[in-house]
Order: sequence, then structure tokens, then C-alpha cells
Amino acid sequence: MSKKRKIKKRAILIMGVVLFFVIYFISFRAFSKISENTQGTKVPTTQEKVDTRSLLDQFKDKSKIYISDGNVSNVRMEEEKVDEFQYSFKEFSKIRTPDSYTPIYEGYTDDEIKFSTDLNVFRVYTVNEEEYYKVPVSYKKEFKEILDTSIYTSFDFIKQYKTWKQVTIDYGDETKKISGWSYDDLASKMVQKRLVGKIQPEKARERSKYKFTINIKADNYEARVDIMGEDYVKIKVNDLISYYEVSNNLYDYIKTDIFKIADDEK
Repeated sequence: MSKKRKIKKRAILIMGVVLFFVIYFISFRAFSKISENTQGTKVPTTQEKVDTRSLLDQFKDKSKIYISDGNVSNVRMEEEKVDEFQYSFKEFSKIRTPDSYTPIYEGYTDDEIKFSTDLNVFRVYTVNEEEYYKVPVSYKKEFKEILDTSIYTSFDFIKQYKTWKQVTIDYGDETKKISGWSYDDLASKMVQKRLVGKIQPEKARERSKYKFTINIKADNYEARVDIMGEDYVKIKVNDLISYYEVSNNLYDYIKTDIFKIADDEK
């Protein structure tokens, strides 16, 4: 009788252990699912900070700006022109939505903020909101020049060789016509460092023995690029002029590869 009891107790003990692990396993799985569901629907304790500044003030913080007009599209403004463009906003005053408005220039930043202007009104907007500002009549001419030079005398625009139709380079009385298959090679040598004033480039042009000029004809514009010594260029489109410090690769390429001038030539 005692032997049967021992066997019975052992069986009960084994069943108890098995039952414990079964309950533990079921409880563990249930708890894990509840935990996953809780994490999946968890509401963040911190929310994104909303910028409550005006769109114009937000626009002043942008460093990458692209601009278009009726002839060309998506030209990136040079860094110095971005500063000049944004500084001009101090001349603007906020107004209500105008009755009629047809933009001449349009552009965008590297996020959702966009802008446009007809030179009388400046519009800055996103998908959800917009603001309008009055451009003073006395500032209209200067504002137009900032926008036009930002497009037509920018390096990003001038070196878009796929728009070139004819390119010649002058050196004294000699003119070389550049073949179409060499356009990309010439453009690759046009590497700007920064926008500069006119004094240093003009002095460098005077001192330079080799005075080269690149003439570019494209669909919607003609450009003249004067090589101002080894380190500068002057870009002129109609009455618009900008000066840049550049890599001397352009000077060396024109001197050596285009006109075959030897380094030791005096």
C-alpha cells in the first residue's frame, strides 16, 4: 500500500511540474503580446516642435535656394547671392492677399517653402499657408537685378553645357571654335571658389599676359566669360556682371590645350 502511495505522489509531482511550465509558457506568451500591442499604440510623450515664426522669417534660414523665370528653370543661387537676396527682405512689408497676381520669378528651398514675385509683390508659401509682402517701388530695380544676376551670371547656370549652341574663345586676334564634343570638357574646368568684387579680378586681368575670352551662345542668352588672370573670371550677360574666384584649371586648359601655348613661352 505504501509503494502505491509513493508512485501516486511521484506522478502528482511530475504532473504539477508539467502544469507549472504549461501555465508559465501560456502566461509568458500572453504578456508578450500585450506588451507588443502597448508599444505599438504608445503615444509619444514628446511632440515635434512647431515653428511659429512667419514664413518669411523661416525662409531667411534657408541656405539652398533654386530660382526660375520664363526662360530657364531651377538654377541654384550662389551662396553670396542667397545672403543678398534674403537681406533684401528687410525692405518688404506684409500685406493682404492681392486681388490679382501673376508671378515672373518662382523658386523653392530645400524643404517645403516656396516663393514667387512679380517684382511688386513677394509671395512666400507652403502647401498649408501663404504670406504676401509689398516690394517698395524704389527698391524694384535693385531687387530685379539681384534675381537676374542670381540666374544668368551664376556658375550653376553658365556651365550648363547642354544648352550651348556655339562656343568660341578669343586670344588677341585669334579665335578658336570649340567643338560640341568638347563642351563638357570645358565646362568641367569651370570650377568656382566664391563670388568676389571687381577690384582684384580687374587688376589680375591687367597684369596677365594672356587675356582669353569665352563667348557662349545658347537658346535664350549669350554670355561673355573673361579670364581675369589665373584665378578669376568675369561673367557678363547683357548688362549683368559678376566676378568669381575660380580654380586655375580653366586658365591652364585654355592656355595649354586650346591655344597650345608652351609653359616656357615668353
